[in-house]
Amino acid sequence: MSNKKCVGLWQFAAFRGREYGLNQAPGLDDRMDPEQATRAAAHHLRDLYTHFGDWYLALAAYNCGPGCVDHAVLRTGYADFWTLRRLNALPKETSNYVPVILAMTIMSKNAKDYGLDDLETDRALEYDTIQLEASTNLALIAQAVDRPTSEIRELNPSVLRSVAPLGHAVHVPKGTRGLVQAAFEVVPANRRDSWRVHRLESGETFATVAKRYSTASSALSAANHDELPEAGAWIAVPTAYPGERAPVRPAQTSHKAAASTKHKAGSKAAAARTKTPVHRSAAGKRAPLS
Repeated sequence: MSNKKCVGLWQFAAFRGREYGLNQAPGLDDRMDPEQATRAAAHHLRDLYTHFGDWYLALAAYNCGPGCVDHAVLRTGYADFWTLRRLNALPKETSNYVPVILAMTIMSKNAKDYGLDDLETDRALEYDTIQLEASTNLALIAQAVDRPTSEIRELNPSVLRSVAPLGHAVHVPKGTRGLVQAAFEVVPANRRDSWRVHRLESGETFATVAKRYSTASSALSAANHDELPEAGAWIAVPTAYPGERAPVRPAQTSHKAAASTKHKAGSKAAAARTKTPVHRSAAGKRAPLS
């Protein structure tokens, strides 16, 4: 994040990011996603070029905003970056921004001349993408693919908290989509933000698994419809991940509790009706009616 509160690889301001589909919400900021932000930046640069008809001015506008460049052009009468730079009509940062990009372009096109032809580049990052049907804990995905939660977080930098929201396109390691979907099938959609999964081992029972996760055997059995699958299959574990608290969900009042509350209210009303009626004397004191 810059001192101007621009965020991510391509330094989008909040309003500009929203213009190009980079959603922002509590716990989520698509400006932090390298792929989404890069596509948005390409679209923004195309729109700036369409507006100015000049790549140098488009690059300048990407840095300081199209309004700033428009104002400089109107004020000086010159629609030329180099002239605007010479006249100090643009912010100093913008005046340096465009030459730096040009220098990088020249160096990349002539890598051998600058001793950059033997650089070892990182391998392309490959991943699958899953559209979430419910809010989902990244730790659940990590369990499903047997990878550290930190690796799943690195694949999803736009998810700022432990839970990815409903509808978000979450990235998973390449080739693991099926594993994640299999884990999702045993956890109810409205519990994927908190429940865990466990791959059943030979000889394990609900009691032994419940002891391992410090939960009640009856709760574990109920979460899996009282059916213990074969070894190797996933079972749902109704307990929060270490260091996290289970989300507070609205309590549903039972018929028995509702009836009890109604009975108490009725008893209070009846007691009020049987109290001795009173009247006030001329002096204002309360006295029983005869």
